[in-house]
Amino acid sequence: MAHSSVADRIPAAFQATGRRILYLFPDRSSATLATWERDEFWPVYERVANANGLDFAVAVPEHVVLRDGAACWQGERLRPDRDIVVYDVRSEPLHEADLLASLTLVHSLAAQGFWLAIPLSTALLCNDKFATAEALDGSPVPVIPSVRVITGRDLNLLSYQEMIPDEWFPAFVKPASWGRGLGGVRCPDRPTLDALLGLASGSGATMLVQPSVGEVVADTRVVAVEGEIVAVYDRVGSPGSHVANISRGGHADTRSEVDASVHELVDLVHRRFDLPYVCVDLLRTADGGLWFSELETDGAVAGLFDDRDAVDRIVGGRFRAYARRLDAHLSGTGRGR
Repeated sequence: MAHSSVADRIPAAFQATGRRILYLFPDRSSATLATWERDEFWPVYERVANANGLDFAVAVPEHVVLRDGAACWQGERLRPDRDIVVYDVRSEPLHEADLLASLTLVHSLAAQGFWLAIPLSTALLCNDKFATAEALDGSPVPVIPSVRVITGRDLNLLSYQEMIPDEWFPAFVKPASWGRGLGGVRCPDRPTLDALLGLASGSGATMLVQPSVGEVVADTRVVAVEGEIVAVYDRVGSPGSHVANISRGGHADTRSEVDASVHELVDLVHRRFDLPYVCVDLLRTADGGLWFSELETDGAVAGLFDDRDAVDRIVGGRFRAYARRLDAHLSGTGRGR
């Protein structure tokens, strides 16, 4: 990917910082998805990074080699004073082969002094929707009650049915740690729940069972940089769909009004997690209800807007926040603002 095409358009304030956004991203995509990532997704991030005076690269974790305080990738030495490491936990079945190696690599890089844009402990917690909800005790936006079940060989011996009230049905069941709306199913009764969890046990997936909150009309994503809301949009599912993810056929509409409770929730998330960038996902129901869904520490917005300026503003703000945080980390002054 060439950088020269944007060099003349870099604002003077962002010239030559010497910083690089370095994504650690497993090489597990299908040929079709990998082509989309290479030709459409990553070029947006690179363009925005370059426009803000930052270099950009995607590194496959298994291509990083470590030795006695040194990290090497593609024949070059990575540098804690230059490389902003961005890694978010990915634990869908196709990533199982990479998961432990990636986690230990990132832990090792942190031990070598690299600053992590997403703290590893936070990435692990937010990867699990149940753990995230538990960590947001006292949320001004109510969390959906859940029963967390690790399916597997002994599923039939677990007493999970005893923990699920009758009034939860029709229940909504989804994996605790997958993304893109995969695996979400509405279960009308207990026999259907047993059957669904039985299927999940084939891969040992961890599942959440939740009460129905009514007709969900939008999955609202709130994007925050350094605790400030910079964008809000509603993802609306296709007719009859159980989820509203764009990758599952939904579409996005920009939202201009933000509930007071949402501002309070974003403040709470910032106080508890202190993230330079985070997406807060909420479910809106037909009766006006609002429910907390999950936190996305690497929430993507590049494919959601036809408005290039909006993408540049949001992603640019994110990357600049990362650069400020690295400066503060290197200076020993703590968090950069």
